[in-house]
Formats: sequence, C-alpha cells, structure tokens
Amino acid sequence: MKKQYLIINCLIISLLATTKTFSQGIQFKQGEWQAVLMQAKSQNRLIFVDVYTDWCGPCKEMDKKTFTDAMIGDKFNTKFVSYKVNADKGFGVTIAKRYNVTSYPTVLFIDPSENLIHKQQGLLRVPDLLKEADMVLANQADVKPIYVLDKLYNEGRRDSEFLYEYIAKRARFNQNNTKLVDEYLKSLNPLQYSADKTLRVMINNGIEIDGKAFEVLMKFREKAMNLFEDGERKIDGVFSMAINEAFEKAITAKNIAAFEKVVQANTKALPNTSDRVNDKNRLSFYLATKDVAKFTEAAQQYLDQYVMFVQIESIRKQDAWEFDKIMSAYRQGVRDSTGTGAEMYQRYKREARNTTARMTANELNEVVKAYFDNVVDNIHLQKSTEWAKRAIELVEHPDYYDSYAHILLKIGDKQKAQEMEQKAVEVAMRDKIDIQKFTAALEKMR
Repeated sequence: MKKQYLIINCLIISLLATTKTFSQGIQFKQGEWQAVLMQAKSQNRLIFVDVYTDWCGPCKEMDKKTFTDAMIGDKFNTKFVSYKVNADKGFGVTIAKRYNVTSYPTVLFIDPSENLIHKQQGLLRVPDLLKEADMVLANQADVKPIYVLDKLYNEGRRDSEFLYEYIAKRARFNQNNTKLVDEYLKSLNPLQYSADKTLRVMINNGIEIDGKAFEVLMKFREKAMNLFEDGERKIDGVFSMAINEAFEKAITAKNIAAFEKVVQANTKALPNTSDRVNDKNRLSFYLATKDVAKFTEAAQQYLDQYVMFVQIESIRKQDAWEFDKIMSAYRQGVRDSTGTGAEMYQRYKREARNTTARMTANELNEVVKAYFDNVVDNIHLQKSTEWAKRAIELVEHPDYYDSYAHILLKIGDKQKAQEMEQKAVEVAMRDKIDIQKFTAALEKMR
C-alpha cells in the first residue's frame, strides 16, 4: 500500500512538473536537425521553427513575451516539435536559404519530410501565434492540405476546379490571391464570367487594377452588388482596395506611369469620389518624389478646393449631428453604455464630438509640416499659414500651434513664432500632453 502511495505521489509530482514546464512557454529542442525530424516523425507532429538573428529586436521581443506565454507553451509543447535557428550561423543559414527566409523574425511550420506547410514573417504576439497554429493544425486535418496544392500548382496545374480549391485554401491562411484570381478567370469560358461563383471569387479575394478581374467586375458590377447586403458599398470597397494597393506600389517605386494608371482606374471605377481622391493622391505622390513645384501646386489645389472650401460652421454642425446620432443609439438602448460597453461609451463621449474637425485639422497640419520641411519659396510658405490658422480654429492642439510657429519662423516672423510656440506649451499643459518637445522648440527660437 505504501509502495502504491509512493508511485501515485511520483506520478502527481511528474504531472505537476510537466504542467510547470508547459506554463513556462515553448520548450525548444536542442541538437541536430535530423534528430528533430526523427522525433516529429515518431510523434506524428509538425515542426515549428523560429528563425531569428542576434540583431533582430522583434525576435527578442517574441522570445521574451510570446514564446514564454503559458497558453503558447500548452499548445506548442503538445502539438509541435519546436526548434530555433539563428539565420546568420551554422544550420540556420541553410534553413533560411532553403525556405527563402528574407526578414526576421520568421516562423516556419514544416512536416517531418521537410515540406514547408506555412511561413509567417514579422512580430507575432500571443493571439497571433495561437491563430497561426490553429490554422496550420486545421489544414493538416484536411485530406488535401495546402502544401499539396502548392506542389500541384508549381507543377503547372491550372484547371478551374483546382484553382478554385487552391484559392479557397490559401484564403484560410490570409494569403494574397489577386494574381490567382486572374489565373482562375483565364481558366473559364467567358460565359462563366458573370456566374455568381465567379463574382464571389473576385469579391472575396481581391483584384488588381491592371488584371482581367478588374475589367470583368466592372462589366458585371450591378449583378455583383445583388449578391451581398449593402452590395454597392461592398463592391466599391473591392475597387478601392485594389486602387489603394496599386497607389502604394506606385508611390514606393516613385513610378509616375504606374501612378497615372491608378488615377485612370480610380476615375473609371469610383467616379463619384475620384476627383478628390486623385487630387489627394497627387499631393502625396509629389511629396514622396520630392517634386516640390508639383507638390505645392497639388497642395493648393486639394486644400483650397476640398478642405478650406468647407465653412467651419458646417463642420461643427456635421460633428454635432454625428455625435447626436451616436448618443441617441445609447439613449434608445440600441447600444449598451454599461458593463462591457461602458468603456466604448465613455470614449465616444470624449472623442466623438468633433470627429470631422479633428480629421480636417490633422489633414491641414500634415501639409503645413510638409511645407516647413520641403518648401523655401516665401509666397508658398505664406499661403501655408492660412492652413495652419484654420487647423487651430478647428481644434486647439499643441502640434498645430507648433507647426504654425515653425512656418512663421521660416518666413522671418520670429516674435509671432515664439508667441505661437508659447501657446503650444500652454495648450499641452492644459490637455496634459508632454510639453518637452514644445519647450525645447521655444527655447531654440529664443
């Protein structure tokens, strides 16, 4: 009896020790890669690989906050064989090259035959990594996991049924499918373009402005709208996302031809809002390309026509109407202002009174700051003071006073610049904002 009691005690201690190990986070295996492969095979598990470098800040943050979490430990220590490699040293160099790891941190999910199941780049916090793990495990339970489809695709499979399945599987992993959507359309008979199934593939996976899907969705736009509640908004959102992504690429590449394609696509797909959006994008594009002459022209065109044109009183009325609409939902019991809804309710009370005013003031201030950094012509700088004053009229914020002060200093009005910077300090103190930046600027001006 005593012996049995000791055995039970040992088992309990062992179980507690195991639980403690799991609660400490992921237990990464040490030793040779082949041993890891053998363990994964014998336990019928996938391998989780953290690819890091010594100089990578987010890698260290994941080590400290993500991999040490108890929930992460419980999941990964029971479902995966975990391994770490330094991409700059030893076998880590081989792993990084084999799986095309180009940024850090990167995590890999690999099967015992060394097939890549899933790869995710960038800092992953606890909820993110748990989600990635759950997606991978769900995929493995599938009769035809995504890596099998990857292999078939790389071998040249392009029939419509396969591409439809492949797109759906990739979508589960939040992978970009826009190019595959165009390939899917190429696999169809033109009579199939207007089918509900085809339209849903385009809408749910996205399109590119210079792809076949863009033309097809334009042609069958009205039918596509009828597939969804609030369909017009849904379809406009698909076009808007494609246009925004193309704009980001054009601005990153500083490619004027690509930018003009974006302008044309926006005008064609979203004619009701395209003028303002195109003018705003021109402003951003010329600022990014450091074309000061075109930037100042675009800034004046955009702000005078769309921002300064709107009277302050109209903005105040719009904000009051929007705020009353939000509050009425609480008054009528549509939204809950107590319990879990209390925090959101208090936030709305604090911040929703002047939403349009704040957005407008911030838009003006961003251009004023760009003028200070890039423009030297006094006439243009003088023009920007009108925008700075309007921002302050709309919302008293220390950043707006600070921007105005710097423009005034640049055009030679030192005394007024100091007055505005002093005002920035006072408003910051009133609103309990850190005054260090503004006091330092004021001291420098003196």
